[in-house]
Amino acid sequence: MGEWYEKAVIYQIYPKSFKDSNNDGVGDLPGITEKLDYVQQLGANTIWLNPIFVSPQIDNGYDVSNYFAIDPILGNIDDFQQMVTEIHKRNMYLILDLPINDTSDQHPWFQDAVKNKESIFRDYYIWGENNGKRPNNWGSFFGGSMWEPDPNGGSQYYCHLFDKKMPDLNWENPEVRKSMADIANFWIDKGVDGFRLDAFIHIAKANFEQNILNQDEKFPIDSSLYANLPNVKTNLQNFIKLVKNDHPDAFFLGEASSADAYQAAEYTRPDQPGCDMVVTSDNYGEIYPTKDPQIPKFFQPRQLDAEKLKDTFSVWEAVLKNISLPALTWGNHDISRVLDRLNISEDNLDMPKALAVVMYLQRGIPIIYYGEEIGMRNLKYKKLKDFHDQRALDLIQLLQNLDYPDEEILQLLNQQDEMTARGPFQWQVGKYVGFSNHHPWNWADHNAVTAESSIADSEGLLAFYQAVLKIKKLPLFSEGSYVLLDTERDVYAYKRELDGIKGFVVVNLGDKSVTYHIPTIKIIHTILSNKANSLVDNVVTMDAGGSIVLTEK
Repeated sequence: MGEWYEKAVIYQIYPKSFKDSNNDGVGDLPGITEKLDYVQQLGANTIWLNPIFVSPQIDNGYDVSNYFAIDPILGNIDDFQQMVTEIHKRNMYLILDLPINDTSDQHPWFQDAVKNKESIFRDYYIWGENNGKRPNNWGSFFGGSMWEPDPNGGSQYYCHLFDKKMPDLNWENPEVRKSMADIANFWIDKGVDGFRLDAFIHIAKANFEQNILNQDEKFPIDSSLYANLPNVKTNLQNFIKLVKNDHPDAFFLGEASSADAYQAAEYTRPDQPGCDMVVTSDNYGEIYPTKDPQIPKFFQPRQLDAEKLKDTFSVWEAVLKNISLPALTWGNHDISRVLDRLNISEDNLDMPKALAVVMYLQRGIPIIYYGEEIGMRNLKYKKLKDFHDQRALDLIQLLQNLDYPDEEILQLLNQQDEMTARGPFQWQVGKYVGFSNHHPWNWADHNAVTAESSIADSEGLLAFYQAVLKIKKLPLFSEGSYVLLDTERDVYAYKRELDGIKGFVVVNLGDKSVTYHIPTIKIIHTILSNKANSLVDNVVTMDAGGSIVLTEK
C-alpha cells in the first residue's frame, strides 16, 4: 500500500469530444492541454484518455492499427509530449486506454498474418476451423458469428469477439504478451503513468469444439466461454510482470465489465502481479422496474435503488478489504449518462449532488466521466437514422420487426444508448457550446448547462463537486476504514474512521423527508451539506435528495 494511485481522483476524457483546438469538429490533444486547469480546479489529479492511437475508427479508436503513434485526428507525438509535460507540471497523472484483446485488421501484425501463413504473426491471432466450416456457433458481441473467413482464402477462420474488423489476439502466445508489454513500456518511457486495460477479461477462451447449447439463436452469446476464465489471470500476470519489472509504479486499471467482487479480488491480489484496481459495469445500484422481456437488458428503463446499491458495496467492501480499492463511478463512455439512465428529472437539482456524495466518499478511487460535474445529460437524437453504432442498429431492427413504434424505440435509445453520452463538452453558450467552431462529429440536442455558467455559480453542482473532492482528499476519507451502516430503505449511510476519528456520510436517496440518528457520542462538525438539513442531538433530518457529511471534532 502507499502507491500514488491510492489517492487518485480520475477524470475520464473522451478525446474526440472534449475540446477541438483546430476547428475540424473533432476534439484533440491540444484541446485537452488547453483545459487542464479546469480539470485540476475540479479536484481531479489523474486523467484517463480513451484510445488515442492510430485507428480506422471502426470502433471509435478501440480498433488499433498502430500502437506506437497518435491518431492524426487527435494530434501528433509533439502534441502528446506537450500534454504530458503540462499534466506533470500540475502534479497530475495520465492513464491511457490500452485495447489488449484485439487489434484492427489493418494492423501490420494481422496484415502479415493474412498474407503469409508461415508468418510469425500468424500465431498472434486465433484461428480455427471445423472441416472447412466455422469452429463453433459462438456469437460476436457486435452481432453474427465471432468467426470470419481468412481474407486470403483457405479453410481457416479468425476469431473476433467484437467487430469483424477487430481480430482477437492470441494471448496464449508469449510473443503477444511480450509485444503488448513493449507497447506499454514505450508509452511509460514517454511519461504515461498507467493504463486502463480494455476488455482484458476476454484474453482467454474455452475449447472451440464446445458449441453454445442454445437452439433459439443461430449465433448465441455465452460469456462463460470467453470471459473471466482462469487463464485470463495467468496471461494478465505474465504481461504486467514484464511491465512492472521496469516500471514498478505503473498503474493498471482493468476493465472487467462482467466481473464480480471475488473475480476482482483475484485480479488485484497485492501478493501477485496483476491489476491494481478493476472497474465493472454492475455497481450502479440499478433496478429495472418495467422490464419488457423483448427488450435487451442494456436498453431496459432503469432507476436507482438504494437497497441494491447497499447490497453491492457491502459485498465489494467485504471482499476487497486488505486487497485493493473499489472503483467509485457512475458511468463511462460505454453507457448513457447517469442522470438520464436513472431517469432523474431535470427539475431535481439535489439528486446529482446526492449521487456525488454517496459514491465518491466511500473507500475507493473516484472515476468521474467528463461533464458529469456540471450536470451534462445525454444527447437527444431526433431520428432513428441518426444512430450508427452497432448495438443501436441491432435494437432498431429487433424492435421494428416486433412492431414497436419508432417513437418508443427512439425514446429508449436516447435514454440508454452509449453514443448519447459521447457528446461535446459544453463549455459555454453558443452554436457549438464552445467545443468548436465547426459542426461536431457527434451532435444532437442537449441540455443547457455549461462550464462557464457553472463556474460562476457558487451554489451549483460544479462547486459542490469541488467541495466533495476536497473532502475526498482528507486522510479520513482517502485512507480511513469503511463501514456501511444499517438504515431504513432509502437512507444510505456509512462511517469512515482513521486514528480514532470518525466521519459519517448520510444521504437520502428517496423522495420523502427522513431522520437518522448518528451513532456517536462526540460533538459533530458538519463539513458539507447540500440542503438545509437540521442536526439536533446527533439526529439529522433531511429532505428528499439531501446529504450531509460530518466528522467528530
